[in-house]
Amino acid sequence: MIRTILTSLLALVATSTVANAAVWETKNQWDASWEAQYQDWVAREWDKDFFFKPGPMKNAVVDCADTVYTMRAYFASLNGLPFVMKDPTTRTAGATVTNEMTRWDSQEPEKRIRSFIRYIHGIGSTATLPNDTYPTAIGRSTLHSGSLIATDRANHHSWTIKLFSQTGIPTLIFGSLPARTALYERNDYPSTSYIFPRGIRPETNAGFRNFRQPMDIGKPVHEVTGYSLEQYSLPHNRWSRAVQREMQQIEETHEQRLVRLLGEACKGAKERVDIVKGAITLHAGIGSRCMNAREYDDQSTPNRDLRMKQTFEDLASSYQEAMNASGLTARTQGLVTAVLSATNGASDPGNCQVEYSPGKTLTLGQVYQLSVGDKLSHNPHDTLEMRWGLQAGPSAKARSCPVY
Repeated sequence: MIRTILTSLLALVATSTVANAAVWETKNQWDASWEAQYQDWVAREWDKDFFFKPGPMKNAVVDCADTVYTMRAYFASLNGLPFVMKDPTTRTAGATVTNEMTRWDSQEPEKRIRSFIRYIHGIGSTATLPNDTYPTAIGRSTLHSGSLIATDRANHHSWTIKLFSQTGIPTLIFGSLPARTALYERNDYPSTSYIFPRGIRPETNAGFRNFRQPMDIGKPVHEVTGYSLEQYSLPHNRWSRAVQREMQQIEETHEQRLVRLLGEACKGAKERVDIVKGAITLHAGIGSRCMNAREYDDQSTPNRDLRMKQTFEDLASSYQEAMNASGLTARTQGLVTAVLSATNGASDPGNCQVEYSPGKTLTLGQVYQLSVGDKLSHNPHDTLEMRWGLQAGPSAKARSCPVY
């Protein structure tokens, strides 16, 4: 009888514990040591294949803001650290979303983490990031692995920073639209005009930012520890170069810069292939119907096309700088010249062939000419050839359907 009573009491205690389970238990608190471990984890573990790895977030489909929030929340879940963000679903002062929430207490621990982070994805966005982050000073001690870059709301995009090279160049890991499991990687600064389309002003909340400590959520941003407006006073016409100089440990040579930009241009062109293919597939699947606003936003490529054009323009201007300074190897000079003059061919081992359709390719030089000539179409109602600037658009359907 006594044994039966004890068994019942233990079962009741166990049930009560599960019924009030937080997403994960807060065992530690953020401090300088944990911030250093967070930075080390991001530098080692955070990459474009993160959501394919075993764990609670495997195969999650994410966009850019989802990626930013996951970076911080996932590390917190691994180490029993608090994750706190301002609750954007209510106007109640002081309302937050935290790992102490118990709405998923019926689930197993790993599923609770996934449900919580997916909930964050649903309520978080580039518009909520300013509430949960702050603008930081520029320097190795303040800008680092685990920081992020945000555009203003006009372009609604964000990137996570995996690390900085010795030459002061960031490796950026980011999601985009349409949302997908695979992330993108970039080794360069986004263009200044893309980050700050309305000018380099702190009120846009654009630029480099760090996550706030839990106790700083809800505070006016100027009261947050680490807050700095230094980046907004950098020269507008050479903003990214000024940041690079502050972050570099050794100076990037003209050769290194051009090789890097060639790689980024090739990567951007090849990534566009999959994005356009997805739009063409959706277009065919919906028949004569126009895409709705969400579909159009997911499948159109105005920002992507702009970023690729700016990479090409950076390549051209950097090449001119390099030629004025001299010192390029003959091979790099030949590769860049081939792209800028659209003469590169398939026999060149350094050439980037862009297979935009099975059996149909463009050289990087041809993509350069189409990009800087504004021939590429970002309208997902256009044909494949129009999307790549090989035929004049818009298509009849593009003319008749709304542009969002």
